[in-house]
Amino acid sequence: MKVGDLVKPGADHGLRNIDGRKAGIVIEYLAPKRGYSEAVVVRWNDGDVELEVPEWLETINESR
Repeated sequence: MKVGDLVKPGADHGLRNIDGRKAGIVIEYLAPKRGYSEAVVVRWNDGDVELEVPEWLETINESR
């Protein structure tokens, strides 16, 4: 997963059926370091920006 990818909540995401979480764009990628897993920052279609676990997301369209 990388910056610019269009994503949606995956099957394991707790907010999968929330209207404000139908789609979002990855705006920052955070590489794993010092015991932390990788993460991404997503701007959702309702305007919220949240830190997300990549394994909980599905890629709709990859950036080039």
